[in-house]
Amino acid sequence: QSTWALDAEFVALTDEEKELRSDGSRRVIKHRQLALARVSVLYGDEGPRFGAPLLDAYIATRDPVADYLTQFSGIQPGDLDPATSRHHVISLKSSYVQLRYLADAGFVFVGHGLKKDLRMVNMCLPRSQTRDTVELFHLQGQRKLGLRFLARHLLGLDIQSGSHDSIEDARATLKLYRLYESLVADGSLEDKLEELYATGRATDWK
Repeated sequence: QSTWALDAEFVALTDEEKELRSDGSRRVIKHRQLALARVSVLYGDEGPRFGAPLLDAYIATRDPVADYLTQFSGIQPGDLDPATSRHHVISLKSSYVQLRYLADAGFVFVGHGLKKDLRMVNMCLPRSQTRDTVELFHLQGQRKLGLRFLARHLLGLDIQSGSHDSIEDARATLKLYRLYESLVADGSLEDKLEELYATGRATDWK
């Protein structure tokens, strides 16, 4: 089975709504509505194309954007408008068709927080076609680990130092998955996870 890395970025079409409680705390009564803004798919099989993008597209939206979430998405005003964007912009339907083709061909998708990304691109895949590094590098009963933390302490990579970039994130995820495979093969995964969590507690998960 060929492997592909998938990463998606989102913008908010609406802001979340909160209410003030009698004790002074605030409670979210309506979550923000997110929309797919960028999707990247990278070659994951070993070889000269490993980590190269097959698809990297920004998704056109006709709806007004309340918050580009630039710190987390890397998306800037104008990026999603075909008339002004310097990027490759396609329709939401076109992105779905291209991803659906890969899914129907039986390819395996690797991602970090893959469940959310798949939900946002309106795809449901069997477990046999998904590899989520959030779950692969997780000790049961412990906190889930972020991609930036994993990349820094397992790969020696400093990612997301400015804003997020889906190509960079997907490439790091691919490398993490290949590392996971090698740790499983030599029987050292559990020891590495224990070491990783000890490092997290010592560094305040940074």
